Amino acid sequence: MRILALSLILASLWSCAKTGFEPAKSNSAANGNGATGTPEEPPTEVPPVTEPAYKPQALAWETKVAGSAAWSQAIYDVIQSEEPQMLGQNVADDVETYCPKYRTLSDDQRLNFWGQLFAAVAKYESGWKPSSRMVETTMGTDPLTGRQVASEGLLQLSYQDENSYKLDCGFDWTKDKLLSDTDPKKTIFDPKNNLRCGIKIMARQLKNKRAIGLSSGVYWAVLKVGGKYTKISEISAITKTLTFCK
Repeated sequence: MRILALSLILASLWSCAKTGFEPAKSNSAANGNGATGTPEEPPTEVPPVTEPAYKPQALAWETKVAGSAAWSQAIYDVIQSEEPQMLGQNVADDVETYCPKYRTLSDDQRLNFWGQLFAAVAKYESGWKPSSRMVETTMGTDPLTGRQVASEGLLQLSYQDENSYKLDCGFDWTKDKLLSDTDPKKTIFDPKNNLRCGIKIMARQLKNKRAIGLSSGVYWAVLKVGGKYTKISEISAITKTLTFCK
């Protein structure tokens, strides 16, 4: 019986060999990727949706003064990198005077607004002339220069402001005193230096007073509420030309 059984087993194995029988292959072996038939296409990657970069509305001086777009960019750079708190929703209690919709704006739009505000202030302070200079007759002697205080540059600042506000504005009297009073190469006339210093003075005012226009203690006479030289209505008219402020 054992010999018969062994013979039957050997006969069965010989039959499999002759018919080409092979062990069943796994699906992965069939096509190399774990699936039978035509390999599936890899899923198409959908590129992320990106918002277009914000394009600021041109500031008032950009259509009037050649090269002033660089002044605009200087304002944006300083606020974003050094005084970003100026973009806060509640930065000034009187902000609606200058931009009625300010509190609903995006940060980019608020930055655009501040650029327009400084451009408007500069219009009435210096006529957008970087080398504008006026000797003040009622402000005494500038302790840094030893001369009568003079208001200079786009925002009509003085050398003493660095000491008064404890700022580094980039004004260098040791160099400027070697130049004529109206030499455009003076550091206080440099638009970037002048605007940066003015922005930082405004930032200090906003922190302490929470207002753009003040009845007392304001740096710029054009922003003095009820003052003889106030230009608040004219300045607000310029800032309201921004479409998102209306």
